[in-house]
Amino acid sequence: MKKMVATMLTLAMGAGMLTGCGGSAVKQETDSMKREENIVITMVESLTSPDRTAIIREIADKYEQEHPNISIEIISPPLENADNKITQMLMSGSGVDIVETRDLTITQYVNNQWIQPLDQWLDQWENKDTLTSAANSAIYKTGDKAYLIPYGFLWRGLYCRADWFKENNLELPKTWQDIHDAGVELTDSSKNRFGFAFRGSTLGHQYADTVIWSYIGTDLLANPDAGYYLKEKEGETIFTLPETKEALEFYKSLYTDCSPKDSIAWGFAEMVQGFVGGTTAMLIQDPEVIASCEADMSEEQWELIQFPVGPSGQAVFPNGFAGWAMTSFTEHPDEVSDFILYLSNPENNTYFAKNYATIPIHSNAPELDSFFKEGRFSIYMDMAEKGEVYRCATQPMMYNAYATYKTNVDTMYQKWLTEEISTDDLLKWLDDFWKDAYQQEGRKY
Repeated sequence: MKKMVATMLTLAMGAGMLTGCGGSAVKQETDSMKREENIVITMVESLTSPDRTAIIREIADKYEQEHPNISIEIISPPLENADNKITQMLMSGSGVDIVETRDLTITQYVNNQWIQPLDQWLDQWENKDTLTSAANSAIYKTGDKAYLIPYGFLWRGLYCRADWFKENNLELPKTWQDIHDAGVELTDSSKNRFGFAFRGSTLGHQYADTVIWSYIGTDLLANPDAGYYLKEKEGETIFTLPETKEALEFYKSLYTDCSPKDSIAWGFAEMVQGFVGGTTAMLIQDPEVIASCEADMSEEQWELIQFPVGPSGQAVFPNGFAGWAMTSFTEHPDEVSDFILYLSNPENNTYFAKNYATIPIHSNAPELDSFFKEGRFSIYMDMAEKGEVYRCATQPMMYNAYATYKTNVDTMYQKWLTEEISTDDLLKWLDDFWKDAYQQEGRKY
């Protein structure tokens, strides 16, 4: 009997060991299969262009070589309706892992829970300590969670037809008033020459904002990221200030006194073509226009100088940015986050920024490439070092009301520019809208 029990125990133990070994082998095989699983990461662009897509593709190809089981698919909708296409994709809840997210769209994506925080991966990232203050500001734009990693910033500068200024013995402008005065001097409608490339169509109101902020300064703002609200008067807006009315009337004079009349309908492409094509003498735009000027103009014809200063002594402009976010419904968060951080490392981001003409996100970029401290682009580095003069402010995008605002505001500005409504009418509409937003949603900044 004892022998039988011993034999049974021995068999049981052996079976247990076999079962244990078998389980371990299965687990190892499963882990191996998981590691070798073929994964497709789909990313969709918003600010699409063939040249830029080629840069992203080049970096993606390097990543694929280092990760043979991962393929990167890039979707590039036409620029004109890219954001609408992205919204449709996100609403469907499938088909995309990485979405290009901009300062204008991040609040919508977060509020709708279309993108998810990257904190658990960002916190462990070996390159997080070289991120600039501007990069960290963008990362935490909507609060204390990191919903995107920016790929760069689109600060604005003043492009000037240096040859026209030289012909007319004019100095390059330093202030908004200088722009107006030189613009009037350089305008000759009989020759189809105008002083300023005005933006009256989509996003044109952002240019009015920069003039207003440069008139009043950022010190009056409750928060630069909620640039319509006053510091000293809770829930009150900048649209009640006499300086704001003065700024708006000055802004309108740029259109009436020294811009083509059809610029009421100009967007980005028309502004750039107006400058490069020889219709306008001055253009305020992002650094991406450098490539267009270098391609279509001679070295002597143009110059890029620092953003104009207003009566406040400050030059204030949006901290325009875009970056990469991970969708909330991706099936491969570890792999997707790894590729986002790969795109964003100092080497790849500096390369992307140089070729796409954006301000890089890492403080050591000038050490990695002298491009950022030499030539035309150096004005942005100079501006970054003079924080007492060159300031950033943005619209209160954290409010849900912003989605309605950006749909209607350009129409209101066009009505004002064409004399359908008065300056007081426009100011009242702006003030009422943002006071109501505050009353409905409270303090969100």
